[in-house]
Amino acid sequence: MAAIVVFHVLIILLGVGIITRVVPTESVANVLSYVHKTIGITTPPMAQARRIALVWIGSILIIADGCLLLLVFIASSLH
Repeated sequence: MAAIVVFHVLIILLGVGIITRVVPTESVANVLSYVHKTIGITTPPMAQARRIALVWIGSILIIADGCLLLLVFIASSLH
């Protein structure tokens, strides 16, 4: 349970750091280029790096929470 809370707090802090420009745009763009090249899609331009990073963060949160919800649902139905 604590790991889930820590994960959410760290992801939200990363998002706040990107929004408030504490995290440099170049760093965000570099990480996005690595992620996009790994999965084989085009990298976003530097002007859209922050917006795309926030979309990725939101997607990660939705996927992780969805998997946890399904795990709890399946585990509770086996009782």
